[in-house]
Amino acid sequence: MIVQITPENPLPAPVSLVIPRTYPGGYSFVPYDDFAEEVRAFSLDGKIIECKKDADGPRWAIGHGSERILRIEYRVNVGRMEDRIRSSVESSKIRKNYVGLLGYSVFGYIDGLQAAPVSLRVEGPQDWPVLSTLNPRIVGPKGMAEAQAANYDVLADSQVVMGPGVQFRELPGKIDLLMAVYSEGDEDVDAEGKLAREALDRVQEYFGDTPFKAYTVSLELLQPHQGHDYDFSQEHDSSGTFSLSVEHATNARSPDNHNYSTLLNYAHHMAHSWVPKRVWGVGYRPFNWELPLVIETIWFNEGFGRYAGTQAIFDGLPAEERKSRRNQMIARMHRILDEAPAFIQRMPLTLLSQEASFLYAADFRTGMNVFARGFLMAAEMDDCIQAKTGGRKSLRDAFRALLDWSAANHRAFQVEEMTGIISQSTDVDVHEIVEHWMKAPVG
Repeated sequence: MIVQITPENPLPAPVSLVIPRTYPGGYSFVPYDDFAEEVRAFSLDGKIIECKKDADGPRWAIGHGSERILRIEYRVNVGRMEDRIRSSVESSKIRKNYVGLLGYSVFGYIDGLQAAPVSLRVEGPQDWPVLSTLNPRIVGPKGMAEAQAANYDVLADSQVVMGPGVQFRELPGKIDLLMAVYSEGDEDVDAEGKLAREALDRVQEYFGDTPFKAYTVSLELLQPHQGHDYDFSQEHDSSGTFSLSVEHATNARSPDNHNYSTLLNYAHHMAHSWVPKRVWGVGYRPFNWELPLVIETIWFNEGFGRYAGTQAIFDGLPAEERKSRRNQMIARMHRILDEAPAFIQRMPLTLLSQEASFLYAADFRTGMNVFARGFLMAAEMDDCIQAKTGGRKSLRDAFRALLDWSAANHRAFQVEEMTGIISQSTDVDVHEIVEHWMKAPVG
């Protein structure tokens, strides 16, 4: 595929083109610049301008002195990307009758212009439907889609899906849901859509607001390639990539627990479009696309976010089942902590989060333990708040207060600020709970 960047006005040289090496919520190093080929730039009179790749970084130095740059273009080798990147959820894909693109894996930016608004035009084969999650609506087979992004970060955290192999469904609600499903096996798209619709409704009801008009589920159900990893999902600003093996398809042969586990997975990742996308701790933003950020509060992103998503599902269950399911989940989190290696058990929570900033999925011991500790902190807070207020308030009130604070302040919270907001919004002091969980489980 070819990417073309045309600035609103010709740019004076020199400039730098940057291709990401990480992405929000990935907590890893992914050299997408390795798959950018034939980088070229053109002047006003059509002459080719020199583009030189940095020896170490994901940058191309473009132009000299008095030159003016009309456009930059490059080719992305998506086939090689999928072959080299073994985690399915981290790679774009091109298959027969299907293209699925992760924005940050293909779209670069001109350094210094990240905050500028972006107009996106995507062109495919003329008879293909093309969808950008920036403009989530079902489109006919017209081979093109256009959309706007407020800045590069929003563009990069979007997706493009196209091809006659994609099945689309639109399910209206307080937040509209668009399903874009590509399956290499038997998949009941309508039944899948009902599960996703239920999950989104529960999550929206839990947080109580509608920060985006529509949410897109980009679901890939794939025949596994040897040596590749599947069954991870990835949240985006107002969409999610769910890249699963075909055994996770929804159909008449799905196991008895399929619907419940599918609901939880959708709710977990949908909740991340609130936490941490709209309220976050130190290190998550502003984002650096060239290096993984050192984040001190992944326990909030992944633990509190997971708790909110699961609690949203539990709240819709009958009382006895709700209690049983919640107890099972809490027991699972305790098992993760109990079975952790001693050196992880000795890590304070901030240090564990910093380690997971680079290794969350690559060494999932870090990922599991950081989300488990965060989840259990959230669960203890919720139990304490409900017990001391006689059920009048819960951690849900705290999440809503945190979201309001973030909308007003537009910055990361410090842990002490988070603790104060939770305490004030629920009338229950949670400082001791936070202090306890910030320490290492084993001294």
